[in-house]
Amino acid sequence: MANSFLTNQIVTYDALDVLENTDNALLKINSAYSDQFRFGGAVLGQTLSIRKPPRYLGRLGQAVNIEGVTETYVPLTLSFQRGVDTQVSSQDLTLSIDDYRDRVLKPQIVRLNNLIDQDVCNLAQGLNNFVGVPGTTPSALLTYLNAGVKLDNMACPMDGERYIFMNPRAQAATVDALKALFQSSSEIASQYKTGVMGTAAGFDWAMDQNIYVHTVGTLAGTPTVTTAPVSGASSIVTGSWTSTTLNAGDIISFISTSVPVNGVNPQSYQSTGEAMQFVVTATVSDSGGAITIPFAPAMYGPGTQLQNVTNLPAASTAVYVFDTAAASFAAITGKVSPQNLAVHKDFGTIAMVDMPLPGGTDKAYRASSKKSGKAIRVIRDYVATTDQWLQRLDVLYGTAVLRQELGCRIGG
Repeated sequence: MANSFLTNQIVTYDALDVLENTDNALLKINSAYSDQFRFGGAVLGQTLSIRKPPRYLGRLGQAVNIEGVTETYVPLTLSFQRGVDTQVSSQDLTLSIDDYRDRVLKPQIVRLNNLIDQDVCNLAQGLNNFVGVPGTTPSALLTYLNAGVKLDNMACPMDGERYIFMNPRAQAATVDALKALFQSSSEIASQYKTGVMGTAAGFDWAMDQNIYVHTVGTLAGTPTVTTAPVSGASSIVTGSWTSTTLNAGDIISFISTSVPVNGVNPQSYQSTGEAMQFVVTATVSDSGGAITIPFAPAMYGPGTQLQNVTNLPAASTAVYVFDTAAASFAAITGKVSPQNLAVHKDFGTIAMVDMPLPGGTDKAYRASSKKSGKAIRVIRDYVATTDQWLQRLDVLYGTAVLRQELGCRIGG
């Protein structure tokens, strides 16, 4: 019996199946918000405000102490429309679906999935917790345990949804350094056979070639706080820099023995005993030695529901970059540093949504999965002059850091 054309509906659903089963590490993150874009149709640039749970101080004693309900929001914007386009012949469309999947679809989806994964990995730039040393590949178990401490101090759930994602170099160094320490003989045997980490130290470990790579700014001077910020500030005035540029994604902290600016546990409001870290949100350079640094999260002092520091930094408090004092800036300035990750699933989100179906084409279909939150559109049209079928695959999605406190960067 002669072969018949593969229908575009079959191709669309098979493309979704391949996309669902192409499993880059960071695509395990939260995808629960995809459905919230569906009402009224989703378009590129549309933004959804995701509500974060309020926090309360509580009281001691019988007297009522009414607290306001302070809700905060995270914007999630459909920023990315990505696709892979091909032209296939009439002969290609008479292949069996298995042949078509292997020859045409899989290479398309692998590339598409890789592009999506890069966008998700780049969320690392928005995280403020950091361990390790820029430019030094991590391998010691203590480095990863310290990342776990960061998450514990921020009340990160212990629910089996913690992951460590590392680039190939970090994975190789870590497997080699820790090959004798992991839980069971079968786990160690698996590491020898596959060169891949398993489950250890409270995390599932995975390799991802798309780990975000950060370049540390050009650092010089002996920077200090010039003007003490107020509670809720998301920028701070600093001085005594010398020919400095802080890059978006650099990590800063404020160090003082007399008035420590330590982080606090978001549930107990107890000091973590460690300096609170903030991420620089835009690239800035000094003017006459002064820099007003924009940062996240916003800084809230004692007595507020959103408190995240033990004290607001006073004037003359020293500014550290990547936990490095001014005297050692030369050791990290300009370093190119992969930002491996220790995260909970809910540190960030990807929302992938249904796209509109155009008219005037041969075939247009879309498919989505509630299980994975993934969606894809496939459009086919005929080019008569070349007897080719133009086929485009599209995805529309947005990514966002949901909860900074549930993620930690591990410098490499």
